[in-house]
Amino acid sequence: MLVLAVATVLAALVRVPSGSAADAWAAQTSGTTSDLLADFCVSTTTCFVTGNPGVILTTTNGGSTWTSQTSGSAAQLAGIYCTDASHCFIDGTGGVILATSNGGTTWTAQTSGTANDLLDMNCPAANTCFAAGASGTILKTTNGTSWSALTSGTPQSQYSVDCPDTTHCWTVGLSGTIRVTSNGSTWAGQTSGTAQNLYSVSCPDTTHCVAVGAAGTARVTTNGTTWSSITSGTANDLHGVSCLDTAVCYAFGASGTILKTSNFGTNWTAETSGTTNYITWASFPTAADGWAVTVGGSILRFDACAGGSLSLTAPTTASWSVTLNGADQTPTTNLALTVDDESGNRAGWNLTGTSTTSTNGARTLSTTATTVTAASAAGGTGNCATPTNAITYPTTLPAAATAPTAVKLYNASAGTGRGPDTITLTFQVRVPANAYSGTYTSTWTIASAAGP
Repeated sequence: MLVLAVATVLAALVRVPSGSAADAWAAQTSGTTSDLLADFCVSTTTCFVTGNPGVILTTTNGGSTWTSQTSGSAAQLAGIYCTDASHCFIDGTGGVILATSNGGTTWTAQTSGTANDLLDMNCPAANTCFAAGASGTILKTTNGTSWSALTSGTPQSQYSVDCPDTTHCWTVGLSGTIRVTSNGSTWAGQTSGTAQNLYSVSCPDTTHCVAVGAAGTARVTTNGTTWSSITSGTANDLHGVSCLDTAVCYAFGASGTILKTSNFGTNWTAETSGTTNYITWASFPTAADGWAVTVGGSILRFDACAGGSLSLTAPTTASWSVTLNGADQTPTTNLALTVDDESGNRAGWNLTGTSTTSTNGARTLSTTATTVTAASAAGGTGNCATPTNAITYPTTLPAAATAPTAVKLYNASAGTGRGPDTITLTFQVRVPANAYSGTYTSTWTIASAAGP
């Protein structure tokens, strides 16, 4: 029995992994120094921002560029909610309500029926929205056009409204006021346990809410009824809170404060925002992507897979063996590579490969003997976006006595492959019928680089 074995040694261009990076916030160019008061991101590419006076900004490329839209209003535009990339509602001072059905190409004023300042907007369904504001004002629309006043039962200004569905909503406001509805119409009071102003509330479902406010005040309910105090760890005013689910929430406010909890408020940790501006709001279209806005016109992009670098790890060897039988044979083996893109540049990446000729010292295999026939990807823990690969297979792993120019074996298109991914490449070696037995060795050089 004659056996041919190929032992491959992977060369040291494999890079040491950078490790998982912490959440990262990076500044983007907004093009304005106006105070920005709210934002809403319908996807990882499309966001809208409102501000004072009458400011509306939008991006369709993830914030690489922001453009101004014509609001037709000089009001302080305080709240925004979009039900999709085309349909959005904005409210503001003096009872202003604006709506668009074409992504902001045109904004149309709607009749609110009040001259009170409106401070927040929430739309739990396509045509059902609630607006909250000064002097206990709460408005509702069920057709996306006409608005009616609801009786809040309080004269206190309501700064924030959040509705996990069309019947359950909470508002919070002046002097610790909390109002609630379970039928979308009638409102009742709940006891917050604080006299501090509550500026924001976020409710990921009908029983879980977090409210934040002045001097780092934070309150939580897990049954939709009773509220308890939680320690935020800051004395700065917290102007906003956004809960992604019943575990992860972000709070933000004065002096560039950003806090994160992963256990629904039991513990909070401070994150580095890179600004001392007052952060007014943040929107998270996914758990890995978000945008925050500030007084003074700053926009910050959040990336859960940033703050590090692009890295690659791989096994040190790979091998095949085949029993020669007088016929051509094509044994295969899988090579698992871990690519971790924590760079935050969203440029994508690629894997390249080259090799020396497989030889046993006296005999060699063909320089085109080895090919990649297939590839697959699996996101690892903390992955933000699995890669989209455009390489066509089979592709030949080049070989020569001195390793020739490398070729791309796999790539991740821009915006994909963020965070850790396991890339499994299937290699096939062509063993001709007249091959000589023995142990053949080859050195492969696998490398990663930014860009697809």
